[in-house]
Amino acid sequence: MKMNISFRKYAKYYDLIYKDKDYQKEVDFIENVFKTICKPKTILEVGCGTGSYTKILLKKGYDVTAVDISDNMLKIAREKCAGKFLKGDIRTVSINNKFDACIAMFAVMGYITKNSDIINVLNNIRRHLKPNGLFIFDIWNGLGVMKILPEQRIKKVENDKIKIIRFAVPNLRTFDHICEINYKLLILNKKNNMYTEINEKHIVRFYFPQEVVHYLKDAGFEILNICPFLDLNGKVDENVWSMCVIARLGGEKE
Repeated sequence: MKMNISFRKYAKYYDLIYKDKDYQKEVDFIENVFKTICKPKTILEVGCGTGSYTKILLKKGYDVTAVDISDNMLKIAREKCAGKFLKGDIRTVSINNKFDACIAMFAVMGYITKNSDIINVLNNIRRHLKPNGLFIFDIWNGLGVMKILPEQRIKKVENDKIKIIRFAVPNLRTFDHICEINYKLLILNKKNNMYTEINEKHIVRFYFPQEVVHYLKDAGFEILNICPFLDLNGKVDENVWSMCVIARLGGEKE
């Protein structure tokens, strides 16, 4: 699920583009978080995309309900594993169940770009968590973004049928805490040597640590840890691009 894009064309190539992403390592990290607090039985996964996290979590025995706004991403996810996949907008989706934990991985919360939407998402997740339920998510760290700065990148991937060259051109809007990333994909069909071009814009919000604390506390969450992504014992500073936020549902909001 990405709030401001639909992945109509990009979805088809998503898993190939991110074939080098170590989903297993990231799920192991999530499990390490669970071990330090309590191991949940039921997990709500928001912005599940093509179901790569879902598949691993299901194999580990968790009861996962996964939500995404993109029909195309969900189609791939359902082909990948037999999970409970629901179409929905995480600002408003209503599931007749409460969960032990909620996860939003691969910068899903970064696609929530408006202040009002952040509030709506956090309140909606709160409604779907049991008392003391955990909320784990990774986001871009504004401290790191402002120091390191996003840069143009080219990525090349291929399989036996196609070759993809992806160009990423960022446009930083610092006042809005936004980075627009303009993607151009050139897809070469190896059979006929023909190219297809896809252009897509992603709008990603970056967050500053105390901003995150403010939003979560207002929504009734207790902050357990804000750390570099995949490093529970690390410190978030201007040299860290991606940070992980671990929060627990508190009592009723005042």
